[in-house]
This record gives sequence, structure tokens and C-alpha cells, in this order.
Amino acid sequence: MFDIFGRLLVWFYDIAHSYGWSIVLLTVAVRLVLFPLTAKQAQSMQAMQKVQPELKRLQQKYKGDRQKLNEEMMKFYKEHQINPLAGCLPLVLQLPLFFVLYRVIRGLTHTLLVSALVLGGTGVGHAVAGAKVRCDGPATGSAETTGPCRISGARVAGGTVVEGTLTGAEAVVGDRVVGKITGGTIADGEISSADVVSGATHVGKITGIQIKRGHVVGNPSYIPHDSSLYKALRRGGGKMNWLGMDLSKKPSSVHGFGTAFPFYVLIALVALSGYYQQRQMTARQPAGAANQQAQMMGRIFPVFFAFISFSIPAGVVVYFLVSNIWQIGQQALIFRQTAEPPGKPAKASEPSPPPPPTPPSSAPAVDNPNRPRQSPRRRNRRRGKGR
Repeated sequence: MFDIFGRLLVWFYDIAHSYGWSIVLLTVAVRLVLFPLTAKQAQSMQAMQKVQPELKRLQQKYKGDRQKLNEEMMKFYKEHQINPLAGCLPLVLQLPLFFVLYRVIRGLTHTLLVSALVLGGTGVGHAVAGAKVRCDGPATGSAETTGPCRISGARVAGGTVVEGTLTGAEAVVGDRVVGKITGGTIADGEISSADVVSGATHVGKITGIQIKRGHVVGNPSYIPHDSSLYKALRRGGGKMNWLGMDLSKKPSSVHGFGTAFPFYVLIALVALSGYYQQRQMTARQPAGAANQQAQMMGRIFPVFFAFISFSIPAGVVVYFLVSNIWQIGQQALIFRQTAEPPGKPAKASEPSPPPPPTPPSSAPAVDNPNRPRQSPRRRNRRRGKGR
């Protein structure tokens, strides 16, 4: 699955020549594949909202008998052809896709420090007394060096390696390898302490390892090495710049208001679009059928996604935003094709034409005794006019 997503991103990058638009196109492709399920989800949620008054009446009627209530509700769902779990399936299917995209973006933005100097180090423990660090690989050679020693996740600031992890280095006493170095976390150009293990046995520590010089190159995973995306990430040191943001970075790791402002705007759009998406659904509830749990979830979910957006790569946040916008458009399309829900006031109609005149009755007229009688003179005068 990781390689599939990686190859799709390669394909979209060849079309768009942009990291951000490649993620947008990938999101659209995923949502197109899931469209039948997500459409079913929206229809199911709408059907559930329409029958909320009936469900509330059942709950009120059988509130003292949980088993009977469950039986009546299942019978009710069956009669109305409603599957209460249909709305959950698309969400369940999207969770693995979210984690896959998260891993792919992390893999695409892997970096290596090459041509560095790994110096110093003091062995702590009898087995590593006098040991030195040997590092044969990209860390001390070129990007194409195939040795095991590398410094991954590297970041250089002001000529100092401020972040990174040393792997594949060996602790050597004379010409004898006494163990491999693990836990070599770099902070401000130094590994303060790293464990030395031989097989499964811990044999000591090496402290004070210095990392000097070097430069960062990208080391993408999950994509072919001859692709244009791989070459661009390699040249750019694993950065995915788009609209003033490095999509490989977590918003929480970006410092300075001016630099972080585009990330904050992106997160705010995710929260607002998520809130509107929930309002779009709950606003169609029939009168008197407000679901308190649904309303609460509609308030919590946008805040939850905004919160986790601070701690994941911005490229995944772009996926969130495009997914929300797609869902809003999809729900609007589905709702337009369905009838108005019950309980919504009907639209004002055109005034109805006046009723047709009643045809005269052939029955003889009955004199009304309450009608005032005309004088004979006035009656004769009217007869004379008719002649």
C-alpha cells in the first residue's frame, strides 16, 4: 500500500510539478474511489435523522425495558430499510488510508547527512575502553556510498548538525569490532551518550561523539529512484515547499509567527471546513429531532482534527482539508437530489386560482321568509322597466 501511494504521488507530480497539488490530486483520487461508500454514508445519516422522532418515541415507550427497546429498534430499522452501521464503514476504511499517507509523506522526506566528520568519543566500560567510532557509509562519504553508517533525519543550522540519528556505526578497539552503536541521537553537533551492543548483550557506552561538517540530502522512500519526484526531493534535502510551507514539517515544529502563519491558516481552514461539514448535516434534521450526541460530536470533531493537525506533517493536513471540501460538495449534491426532510417548513407556493362559479341550480327558488318584502308599487315599477 505504501508503494502504491508513493507511485501515485510520482504520477501526479509528473502532471502538476508541485508537491501540494500532487497531494490534492491524490486526495481527489482516493475520494473518487470511496465515493459510492461515502455517498451511502451521507444517505444513511440523512435517513437516521428523518426517523429520529419515531426513535425517540420508541425510547420513551420502552425506556424501562432495554431488551424490548433493542428488539423494537431493530424491527424499526428493518421495516424502514435503514442500516445504522452504514455510516461507519467509510470512516473505518479511511483510517488506514490516513495512516498510509502519513507514513508515505514521512518516508518521502527522509534525509541523510553526507560527508560529515564523526570524531572523538570516550568508551565507558571495560569492553569498550579505548574504543573509537568507525563510520563507513553515507554519513562520512557521498550520497551514493553503500556502507551501513548513516545519519538520518538530519538538520543543519549555522553549520552545526542540530538534529539527526546515527545508525550503523561500530565501536572498534584496535582492529577489533566490539559492538555496534545504538541510540545515537544528535543534539547540537554532539551525541552525549550512545549504547554499544554486541548481539543482544550490552557491553558499554560511548560518550562525547562529535559530528562536524556535512550537508543534508533527501533520501526518499516508497518511490522509484529514477522518478522526477525522487530527484526533486533529493536535491531539495527532503523539503516539500508549497505556498510558503514545507509540507514535510509539523506545524508544532515551526517557529516564528511569520514562518508559522501559513500553517496556522491551513489548520484554521481544516477546523472551519469540518465545522461547516457537520452543520451541513445536522441542519437538515427534522423539527424536534435534534440529536444531542450528534451536535456534541459536530463541535468536538473539528477541534480534535485541528489539534492533531499541529503534530502531523502539513502534507497530511492538506489531505484533511481537501477531504472536508470534497465531503461538503458531495453532501450538497446528495441533499439536492433528495426530497425535503419532514418537519422543514414548506416553501411558499403560488396563490391558487379562485374556485369556479357554482352553476345555477334548476330547482325552484325558495322564498326566504327573513328577506324584506318589496312594496307592490316598487314591484310593478320593476316589471314595467322589463317590458
